[in-house]
Amino acid sequence: MQSPLRINQIGLSLLCVSLHKKKGMMAMCVPISVTTQEIEGETLYNQGLFYYQVGNNTFTPEGMAALQEALAAFSKAIDDKPDVADFYYMRGVTSIQFIHFYYRPLTEEQEKMFDEALKDFERALKLSESFFIAYAGIGNACDRYGSFDKAIKCYDKALECEGEIEKKWGKKALAAIYFSRGRAYHRTLKYRSIQDYEMAVEYDPHLSNALMHLATAYLQAGRWEDAAAMADRAVQAIEDKEKKAPWDYRALLTRAKCQANFQNYKGCADDLNRALEMAPFTDPDLLLLLGQAFRAMGNEGEAGEYFKRTVKTCSGLLEQPHQMKPVYTVYNTRGQALMELHQYPESIKDFERVVALAPEHYPHAHTHYKTEGLKNLGLCYLKVGDKSKAGEFFQKAVAMAEEQGLEFVKREINEIYSVKK
Repeated sequence: MQSPLRINQIGLSLLCVSLHKKKGMMAMCVPISVTTQEIEGETLYNQGLFYYQVGNNTFTPEGMAALQEALAAFSKAIDDKPDVADFYYMRGVTSIQFIHFYYRPLTEEQEKMFDEALKDFERALKLSESFFIAYAGIGNACDRYGSFDKAIKCYDKALECEGEIEKKWGKKALAAIYFSRGRAYHRTLKYRSIQDYEMAVEYDPHLSNALMHLATAYLQAGRWEDAAAMADRAVQAIEDKEKKAPWDYRALLTRAKCQANFQNYKGCADDLNRALEMAPFTDPDLLLLLGQAFRAMGNEGEAGEYFKRTVKTCSGLLEQPHQMKPVYTVYNTRGQALMELHQYPESIKDFERVVALAPEHYPHAHTHYKTEGLKNLGLCYLKVGDKSKAGEFFQKAVAMAEEQGLEFVKREINEIYSVKK
């Protein structure tokens, strides 16, 4: 008897078409799944692994099509031999590539894929109680779904068997699980993320995602020297990669921020220009920071041109959105550029849009934009001399950060508020 398919091939194809038409190709930084190895003589399963590696972390139409092929191959392998844990595990791992909380509300098909991925991981554990990486698989599914606390509990369960995982799957498997748990903590901007990222780097010193995220977390914690050193390692790691991910340019962005903090504005600008060349689209955040770097160097003419270019690029992204830059993040960047250009009424309107549109509980690229918008409204009102109004927005941001446990946000806003008030 054939195993039931979560979504038939036609339904899965329609899901991919829907993702591309409505969202563009899916591009986001993700938890890292532990990938199993080929099994001698298992042609269908090995074919699935091949297609999975082709499509994993590419987020292109071709990559998504390869993931469809992987799902079909794993399902056929299960039909032939329904008692092999690896088959179910890898089908679950592949399924969750089509799910991410960035794109809420999820479609009915995505909800079904999430439920069936959980069943696949649970089936793997039922077939083999020592298939401990399946707990991390459940964690990754929950993380991508947006259930971060549940994800952390699952990673905890996997890491209770740390020694067994290292023996069977190796140190890189542990690096992936520690990174993924750190990423779940980082979703809500917790200091604890640093500890897990450090463990990931200890187990795999060349894991570029862990290096990049650790550099960002150090930066958000105010540990600038650590951030700069880790950003150097992250940049080297992505330069060494054959297959680059869409977000890899952000390693240069993080290092540029460190350069600016240490007043090395020439180095900052160099990194930002390299990031512009590497990025899959013109990220206005890079243009904004270039403007700020030239202003710090005393070149107001060049700075102004970059701020104007930032505004123009953002306006273009509002008309034709890019999957790596949700609309509320575009308004935030444009608002900052308008503030640099002293166009405060327009800047305030953009930050108000950020607060209205940003998700209540979900971050994007390490930033909680609801509190970010409130913070920037406070900064903008300080610019126009309204300290009372500014204080109100800073207090709202801190209150939200305290309610949701956004530790990095609370640190940043308290630091700003203590200096500015």
